[in-house]
Amino acid sequence: MTRKVVLIPLALSLLAGLGVRALAKDAAVESQWLAVPLRIDASDQDWQDATFVTDEASKARYAVRNDGKNLYLMFIFPDITSYTTIEYTGLKVYFSAEDKKDKNLGVLFTKRPMETETVIAELEKRGQPVTEEQKAELRKQKAHVVFVEEPINEKKAPVPSDPAVKTDPPVFRSAANKQRMLYCEFRIPLSRVNEARGIGTEPGKTVKLGFEWGGTTPEIMKSIMADRAASGSRASQGASGMSSSVAAGAGGEGGYEGPDFSYSRDPRYKKHSFWIDVKLAAQGS
Repeated sequence: MTRKVVLIPLALSLLAGLGVRALAKDAAVESQWLAVPLRIDASDQDWQDATFVTDEASKARYAVRNDGKNLYLMFIFPDITSYTTIEYTGLKVYFSAEDKKDKNLGVLFTKRPMETETVIAELEKRGQPVTEEQKAELRKQKAHVVFVEEPINEKKAPVPSDPAVKTDPPVFRSAANKQRMLYCEFRIPLSRVNEARGIGTEPGKTVKLGFEWGGTTPEIMKSIMADRAASGSRASQGASGMSSSVAAGAGGEGGYEGPDFSYSRDPRYKKHSFWIDVKLAAQGS
């Protein structure tokens, strides 16, 4: 550290007051035990007494909790740029019960448009009863934006099966507040029994988690190229009334006509990625 020694006690006291823990490099994040399962609703009300850690690169703050069945995560992103980035790409959570950064298992948490009949079928598939009144209300719109929890490389590892075991599915919700901060709350099952999106660990163990969001996807690149083509078409139409020398200076002879990579500097497309070790709380700790 570059600060003087006399400032360390003050710095630590300030960090404690803000609920942010100073971590040594490679130190494990301590998960806090939950006696009662959390309702996943993207509200920070259940996280008021949680210990948050800050990722310096993205400025995202996060906290970790667990009970006997599930891991819970709360992410707080500082500005609307993070909101639009995650809207584009979703957020991937990788997990490994071994001490290595492994992207073979994980969950992509994202939001997607889905036709109403598919929404109803998915709800019923998950065991969530949908009344006729609820179906009628849903059918007032042809499609809805829904939260999706998609397994990453689900064929990479076998999923144990046991009809006597009930494993909760992963769930997430996101919402922005009036200050344009984005809250994302997640639940991920500890067990992989009957659940391809489970971690494969238990309370008291240490698990390595990776988080990744941003960058560009094939869908984003297609949208960017379409926008560039539309802009180029409008520019050509505007240049048709110019003299030939002015038009050439705007992008003809002597101008640059190569690929436009300006999107790579757009903060919405910046890629973020980091890994942490999490020491899961043992029951009653």
